[in-house]
Amino acid sequence: MAKTFAQIETTLPHSRKLRQLNHKERWAYLCAHLTPLGGYIGLFRYPKAVWADDADLSVTELDAAIHKMAEAGLLTFDEDEDFVRIHSWFLKKNAPENASRMASIAADYADLDAPDAMILESAAEFTVGAIKRAQRWKPDSVEWSKLRDVFKPFLAGMRHNYEDDLHEALAGQLNGQNRAVKVELCALIPSLQHHLEAPCRHPAHTVGAHDTKTRRHLDETKTRKDENYTDQFSAENVQPFTAPSSAEVEGAEKGRKAQGPHSETIEAARRIGAIP
Repeated sequence: MAKTFAQIETTLPHSRKLRQLNHKERWAYLCAHLTPLGGYIGLFRYPKAVWADDADLSVTELDAAIHKMAEAGLLTFDEDEDFVRIHSWFLKKNAPENASRMASIAADYADLDAPDAMILESAAEFTVGAIKRAQRWKPDSVEWSKLRDVFKPFLAGMRHNYEDDLHEALAGQLNGQNRAVKVELCALIPSLQHHLEAPCRHPAHTVGAHDTKTRRHLDETKTRKDENYTDQFSAENVQPFTAPSSAEVEGAEKGRKAQGPHSETIEAARRIGAIP
């Protein structure tokens, strides 16, 4: 289904990243937000010929604009498959506001035929952005149980496909996030906490996710609510990830991009009425 509307932060004109671009480049960036080809996850195929026409630029001018946008950290573009991923899509206006919308978005990843690296980064940002947005809910909201029902199989499917690369992507997205987001995410995927506690392999890029203060907050300074939730949820609802059999691994490798998240994600979305 073609996208019929776009949500853009009103603070965008004041963005330091955007101010690095000239007016033509800024308009090309806005076209990526506004195109009906874009869908609702900020990751989509945008052929250069179409993008150049939308932005009223030549393909050569668009190439230069894409380079500037990527250099500024506004987006990523795959030259081979013409896929674009708009950065921070789920960390701002496009963060889903309720569990049903989260489930619907999670289902969108199931049949997504995009480059693996872009899917991984987008899914990690979606997860962190959704949990960050959920911090506005009341602690006893029924939306929390729906969120966990959706994200448990979604993260299990992503880890099955991408293994430890998922940990790296989530750790990168957790940089600068508050403790509640990290605690919730570590409860949904317990193996992530072990990754955050491990010595950082890429300190220049992920030091924020591995710093001592973060680990101390996760391990020593939890509030009673965090402790009760983490203990109960980890014991009763979060199943430890097990190593797949050789047959499962072989099947995953053969249909890695087609498989997407496990079918349990789709079933969870249907149970809460997010998709038909």
